[in-house]
Amino acid sequence: MKNYKFRINGNQYEVELIEIDGNMAKIEVNGTVYDVEMQREIPKVKSVITSAQAQARTVKETKPAPEKASSGKASEVRAPLPGVIIQVLVRPGDEVKAGQTVCTLETMKMENAIKADNAGKVTTVSIAPGQSVLQDEVLIVIG
Repeated sequence: MKNYKFRINGNQYEVELIEIDGNMAKIEVNGTVYDVEMQREIPKVKSVITSAQAQARTVKETKPAPEKASSGKASEVRAPLPGVIIQVLVRPGDEVKAGQTVCTLETMKMENAIKADNAGKVTTVSIAPGQSVLQDEVLIVIG
């Protein structure tokens, strides 16, 4: 498949990637074949951005939600994509309007303004700046 050359502690290694099946790989290192289990990459946590730096960056606005009255039942604001939380703009007890930006999520080197679908009172904030989140993870609950 692919060939690589590594120099580790002054020693030269020629590595050929033979096959990948899921998280298992078959590699040949200097003529010896190994079955290697690959682990998921651990995402790096980014440092918190000061407000002066945040103002200089471009923020991609998500489509505003249509105005809805609070129905009394809780709604969840979920991450549209995996990424890193840059800014949290609400706290438990805050009143929010439908379409109001509640946090900023960095995905694929772009900042996305995450907005509330419904008006209501914030009951739970499950995120903090610098935290990595997965797609569809609950970020904020509005009751």
